[in-house]
Formats: sequence, structure tokens, C-alpha cells
Amino acid sequence: MRQRSRLSDAVWTAFTETLRFIVVPLVLVNLVTTTYPLLKTPFMGNIVEYITFYGGMIVAASTLEAMNKPGTYKRLLFGLSALAFVCMWMFVVFGGGIAEFTLGHYHVRFDITSIVYIILLGISLKGLLVAETFSSNRHLIRKEEHEKTLEAAMEKESERRARRPARVRSTDPSFSSMSKVAFEVTSDDAVGYSPPPPPLPPPAPGPKKTKGGLVVRSKVCPVCGERVSGDASECPVCGAWFSKESFRFGKS
Repeated sequence: MRQRSRLSDAVWTAFTETLRFIVVPLVLVNLVTTTYPLLKTPFMGNIVEYITFYGGMIVAASTLEAMNKPGTYKRLLFGLSALAFVCMWMFVVFGGGIAEFTLGHYHVRFDITSIVYIILLGISLKGLLVAETFSSNRHLIRKEEHEKTLEAAMEKESERRARRPARVRSTDPSFSSMSKVAFEVTSDDAVGYSPPPPPLPPPAPGPKKTKGGLVVRSKVCPVCGERVSGDASECPVCGAWFSKESFRFGKS
């Protein structure tokens, strides 16, 4: 329920409760005392003050109850307070169940205390309705409080990130700037550096004579560029096969 709707409900509640518990009862009491001036109750001497006081308390508590959301402890408190003031108002209006009427030599005494107590018991049962309204709407209030807590936490986190200074790039050496060295995992799960590369192959033997009078001095691998002996048919480094273009001839 929106704030504007609760405010309009509170204004309407204050208006109706003022009519029910102050204006109309005062008019009726004035009419009864004028018509039957010999009617007396224990509170008849200050009945107007009692009705005005307890009626005003009922109006105030009912208005504050309507202004608060269902399911809040404030609405529960004001609802029960208004109910208690209604019971006291009823007890005062009915004179505690005792009224006296004197007419000439006749004195009549009315004792309706048990009826008044039954009426007050019926009014107090409204407290169950107030408690039921509180319990049935309590989970909605908890959900709203949880959402507000999350929103406040998100706002606080965003403000903290906004106040955080800009990250300065460090000039200190880091692992990313270091040279990468190959490593291997041994059989015992220990990490170590890879062994150094194998030594270079021995130099190729001297030139050999051929039938055509030319000397095959060396061969150059077209893949890795390695120079090997003239009689080799496969590169010992990369394993590539030699073609005719890889022969270099010299005169004998």
C-alpha cells in the first residue's frame, strides 16, 4: 500500500471515529440527561469529560493504526491500544453496569454489570483480528526489509568502488615480464628445468670423388638449413629427406 493511500485511510478513520465515539455519544448523553434528569450513574457527574477523553484516545490510536503498514509492530501496538480504550469508553458510558432512577417516593436501581462484561468480552475478541492481520502480513514486511538491506549494501559497495583510487601499473619486475624457460615434470612429480639441448653433430667428412669428376662436398637441409655430410640421405636434425637441389658440388 502506498504512502498516499495510507494517509487518506488515516484521515477517513479519524473522521469516522470522531463521529462514532465523540460527537454522536455527546449528543445522545445530552438528550438523555435533558429528558431524564433524575437518571444517575457513577460517572454521570463527569460523563462529558470521560467521553471526550477516551473518545479522543480512540481516535488518535485508530488514526495511527491506519497510518502504519499491516504487519508492523506499530500497527499492532496502536490497534490493541485503540481496542483497550474502546472497552474503557464502553464501561464509562454504561456506568459500570449500574444506573439509578428516582421518581418521587420510588427509587429504581438497574444492575446490568454482567451484560456490560459480556459486551466488553465481545469487543475484546477484536484483538484476535488485529493479531491475525499482523501475523498474515509479517512476511511481506520482512521481504521489504530484506530488499532494502540488499539495496543499501549495493549502494554502499558502489560508493566504495567509486572512492577507490585508480590502479597504478607497477614498474617492478613481474612473472609475465620474465623469460619463459621450458620445464618438465619428472616421474617423481617433481618439477625441474629441462636438460640443455644435445651437442652439435660432428663435422662432415672430407669430399669424395665421383665417376663424373665432381666432388660432393656437403648437403644443406631445405627445412632446417643444417649442413650435413655429402653421403647422407636424411637430415639428422629434423629428419627431412634430401633432394637434388640440396647437393653442392665442387671440382676435383
